[in-house]
Amino acid sequence: MLNEAGYVPSNSERYPLGGLVSAIENSFQATPEVICSKHDVKEIRLCFYKDFKPRNCLASKTSCPKYVSLPTYVALWRNETEMGIERISGDFEAL
Repeated sequence: MLNEAGYVPSNSERYPLGGLVSAIENSFQATPEVICSKHDVKEIRLCFYKDFKPRNCLASKTSCPKYVSLPTYVALWRNETEMGIERISGDFEAL
C-alpha cells in the first residue's frame, strides 16, 4: 500500500509525515500511530477493535518530525553460516 502511494524504503529520501499517514488512512479508514527515531520511521501501528475492525489509534503525541525516512532493511547476519544455521538439502539444521 505504501509502495503504491509512492513511499519506498530509502535511507536518504524524506517524505512528509502527513502524506504517509494519509496513505494508510485511505487504505484502512483509520489513523495509525507512527513511531520514529530521529527522522527514521521505526514502527507503524494499526489499532483494531476486538472484532478486528480498524479504529483510530489514540496516540496523543508523535515522536516524528514533519519529514521522515523509511530506512531500508539491514540484515543482522551476512549469511546462514554466521547465524549458526546450515542448509542441508533444502532444510535447515542448527550447527
